[in-house]
Amino acid sequence: MKKLNLLTLVTLGMCMFSSIQVWAGKNNEALESATAFLQEISETDDNYSVWRDAELEYGYELLGADMMTPIGDLYYVEANSQNVGYMIVDNDEFSILEFSTGTPAYDMYQKEKRDASALYLYINAMPAIYNNGTLLDINQSGEIYQSFDVINDVLPRYNPNLQGGNCIVGAISNLMWHWSNNGYSSLASGMTFQDVESEVDALINAEGGYANDNIPKTIKNYVKNKNNGYSASVTNKRNPSFSNVKTETASRPCLLGFAAGSPYSAKVGHMTVCVGTRTTNNRVNYCKLMDGYSTSVVEKKWGSYNDFMSKVTLSK
Repeated sequence: MKKLNLLTLVTLGMCMFSSIQVWAGKNNEALESATAFLQEISETDDNYSVWRDAELEYGYELLGADMMTPIGDLYYVEANSQNVGYMIVDNDEFSILEFSTGTPAYDMYQKEKRDASALYLYINAMPAIYNNGTLLDINQSGEIYQSFDVINDVLPRYNPNLQGGNCIVGAISNLMWHWSNNGYSSLASGMTFQDVESEVDALINAEGGYANDNIPKTIKNYVKNKNNGYSASVTNKRNPSFSNVKTETASRPCLLGFAAGSPYSAKVGHMTVCVGTRTTNNRVNYCKLMDGYSTSVVEKKWGSYNDFMSKVTLSK
């Protein structure tokens, strides 16, 4: 088994290391995670055999939809002085958000004309570029599929629907509907929102009913059933902090639970999709929600009743 060389070190008594190296980046934990992943996948998946004996070189920082919050760092994978892929490492949990043997979408768009003033964004696990007041949503090939004048346009990123029944079903359906309009069209192709709800309802009941513990399998099965090459990573978290939710929604929506005693009900809980946060000048925290009760994004005060979140990441 090869050992990992996380940085170019000169240390007395250092053991022999493999030629997998990491160039100086911004965060040692992120580098460790990226290096471990590089070694594992190159040794276990022949599709990534080109990554064996490769090097990681820090590329650039990726920001969230607010254009301020760091989401992750992009690292190039280089072998024999050639670029053989990239990976994006999450800033919070140091997990690998995206990887490929291809060229990053940002580079495909910018090519040799990279503008140093441009901001590279990672929104809903999709690439975007902000430059001179214009936000460009690009696909994985670097092609623009929609653009916005950030000053004058109201960005139509969220299209909340009214839930038709159970709130967990409604929240999952709103999340799938959102992603279907933001780079993952097959999730609701040819379907109405009610069609999505019906499918989600059947899937969650097949897992045992309307319970938070059944959310991950339900979402994964919904995505898998579309036979579209997409995959979903879903992680439930009990009693999240406001900081947890703020960090997550800077990049992508998440499910957010409101326990009994919340603004929604004194007696029962309610599930929503959280699409962002806000902290006012008097330090009051709010969550921006697709709550199933409104066709607009609404804002509710954060509280101890926010007892659950489910982090959902799609990839292609």
